[in-house]
Formats: sequence, structure tokens, C-alpha cells
Amino acid sequence: MNTYKSSLIVCALLFMGSHYGVAQAQDADIPSTESDTLQAAEPSDTRAVAQATVNTAAVVAPTEEAEAEEAGEPDMMDPHTVSGGISFRPGSGLRIQSDDGAFSVTTRFRVQILHQVDLEDEEDPTQQFMLRRARIQFGGHFFGEDNRYKLQLALSPRDLGIRDNFTGTPRQSPLLDYYLEFRQIRDLTLRVGQYKVPHNRQRVTSSGNLQMVDRSIVNSEFNLDRDLGFDVRSRDLFGLDMLRYNLGVFMARGRGSVGDDDFGMMYLARLELLPLGIFKDYREADFERGPARLAIGLGAAYIDRARRDRGVRGSVPADGGTTDTVHFVADATFLAGGFSAETEFMMRSGSRNVGDATDDMGNPIAEAAPRGGWGLMVQAGYLLSSTPFEVSARYGMIRPTGEMGESALSESNELGLGLSYYFAEHPFKLQFDAFRLWNEDADAADHRLRLQLQASL
Repeated sequence: MNTYKSSLIVCALLFMGSHYGVAQAQDADIPSTESDTLQAAEPSDTRAVAQATVNTAAVVAPTEEAEAEEAGEPDMMDPHTVSGGISFRPGSGLRIQSDDGAFSVTTRFRVQILHQVDLEDEEDPTQQFMLRRARIQFGGHFFGEDNRYKLQLALSPRDLGIRDNFTGTPRQSPLLDYYLEFRQIRDLTLRVGQYKVPHNRQRVTSSGNLQMVDRSIVNSEFNLDRDLGFDVRSRDLFGLDMLRYNLGVFMARGRGSVGDDDFGMMYLARLELLPLGIFKDYREADFERGPARLAIGLGAAYIDRARRDRGVRGSVPADGGTTDTVHFVADATFLAGGFSAETEFMMRSGSRNVGDATDDMGNPIAEAAPRGGWGLMVQAGYLLSSTPFEVSARYGMIRPTGEMGESALSESNELGLGLSYYFAEHPFKLQFDAFRLWNEDADAADHRLRLQLQASL
């Protein structure tokens, strides 16, 4: 019994001493994050409880080492509260930012509803009514404003590679973009992940920021689309307010690259000159109606053993081989007082590495010609004064290079007029265009009519 009474007295003294120590800590205004850790620990997690006990002891009697840690940088893994950092901007989406500015996320939703009528020469008219694009986008920064990210998903049937109602199996991943960008060094910004290859201007320009329903036939033939890789870049090289550049290395397998592969890759360089100062040049139509602005770009890319006949896009050559391709682009855009003009010259040449594919009889398939050629696009538009109406026009042409049969590319042309009504600039607009399309024989032309509504939140 004496032993039992002695044990009770000792426990009571220990409890009073610990209570007195905690009360002293609270009176001293010492932060209580460690006690929060203790409360959050699961009873079964003995390691967490033990660590929390040690931390509590450090609060009661802080050592010099603990005081030094408190005086250092804040722990980025602590909760980052959000109180008033929520905003919405049409077209840019809903933005949430932590109070300390270290983290943010912006969500954006965009849809394009398209009706298209094709009037082919000597054929009955056909129509399409579809969700041309349906996109969900997330972006922002993490652990500081210089660490950026972007995630974009594509959900429409066309985005997933479904071309008609009878072969409705998706052929592509819904993942369009997912990249990280580190901007700590202005002239050595690093972007890594899957995104649009920074090659030609119109392809990099968002499909939501076009002044006609869609991009040109020149872009369709020669662009390098999306790929997995990285590049270093500068948004304002040397701080001169007139230069930008990109240097990149990509897998050269296009969107959704996965699996083991050889070291045939794509190497890219692009330089841009903005002699009148840097402006938002990757957006068609001049809503600012401001002074003259000009951007000129030059780009080149080399693909070692490209698997497809357009580089990262197109079809696999019939012989099963690869093609070493060289791509070149020169483009420019000009804006002034509501007038906008854009042009692109693109070229591709290739050297075949013949494959060993055979036909059903076991005979080798003849070498396929490379898809070498060039294209030129000229586009202009004018936003009528004090109105949301814009008229636009575009001409595009594609020509093969070499003698007959030396290129798998064929001649094609487009000429079209467009009319846009901007309810709220690009985020909310209705667009119509009419195009004449023809190949070598200008008399045998097809016609295409398109009406598209876009809403972006």
C-alpha cells in the first residue's frame, strides 16, 4: 500500500510540473505549432507521437539550435492559408492564391461549338456539327512565383482522335499539356514536360485566340505540334525589350510519347525580334487599337530519324523506315490601330532511311519519297472602329520541292474570308468563314463554310 501511495504522489508531481511548464510556454507567447502536430498524430503512430513529444519539450525549454531554426526561412511545407486571394477574370478563369503568395492555381474552361458545310466538286454537300474543342486548364505557381506549371486536358471527340460516328474509339490521350517552368534566371528560363514545340507562330498561338475559325493549311502541313522534352528560353533577352529565344531538345515522337526508344530526337532553335518593343504578339486581332507593333521570328529544327512523314506528325512511311528531316520557318505579325497582319513561310526537306517492310507476298515495299516542300500563308484583319466586328482574309499555298515523284507532297491552295463578332474579345465570340480549296486544277475547287461559337471561362 505504501508503494501504491508513493506512485500516486510521484504521478501527481509529474503532472503538476508538466502543466506548469506548458503554462510558462503559453505565457511566453511561444508558437504552438508543435502541439498541433501532436493533436494531428494518430494514436497508432507511435513515431509521430514520440516526435511530437520531443517538439513539445523543445517549446518548453528551447535550445539555441531551436531558436536558430525559428529565425531562419519559413517551412514551405507548413499550411498556406487562403483568405482573400480568390479572383475571377473572364477568359483567364478562377484564381486562388495563398496569402503569402507562394502558391496559386487558376482553372479555366473553354469550348468551341462548330458547324461546318463542305461543298466538294461534283459531290453532294456534307455537314458536321460538333464540339470542335473542349478544354480544361489548370495553371499557376508553386513554392514561389518563379516556379510555374500548366496542365491542360482535351475532352472533345476530335481532340481524342475520333474522326467520325462509326469508328468511335479514342486514339489519343486527353493530356495535351503538362509542363513545369522555372523562371529564376530571366535569360535561362527552363521549361520541361509536354507542350507545343516553339516552332511557328500560328501553332503556338492558342486556338482560342485566332481571328478566323481555325489555322491555315500551311500550319496544318508543316507544324511540329506538341512533344515531350525541354527548352531554355528568355521572354526578354538581355533586358533589351526587343529579343526572345528558344533552344530545345524533344523526343520527336509527338503528343503522348511513351516507351523505350532510340536516341533519334529533335533539336530546335528560334529567335524573335520585336523592334518596337515587346507586346502580346501571340494573339490575333488588335483589340488595343494601339500604335504600331511588329514581331519577326526565325526558327529551325532537325529531327534525327523521324518516325512519321511530317516529322512528329503524319503517317508512317509505307516501307517502314525513318526520315531525317530539316524544318525552317520565318514568320511575322504586325498590329496598328485595329489592323492586324500575319505571314508565315515554312519549309521541310528530308532524307529517307529505307525500312524493311514487305507486302503480303513477302516482297520488299518500294522506298517512299520524303514529304519535302514549302508553304506560304498571308492573313490580315481589321477590327472596325468602335465596334466588335472584325473582317479578315487569308491566302495559303503549299508546293512540293524537286522533280515529279521526288516528294510525296502535293500542291494545295486556300483562299478565304472571315467575319467575327466579339461579345467579349476572344473569350466569348462568334466567327464565320468561307474558304475555296483547290489543288493543281484551280477549276476543280471545293468550298467550305464554317460557323463557330466560343465560350471561355
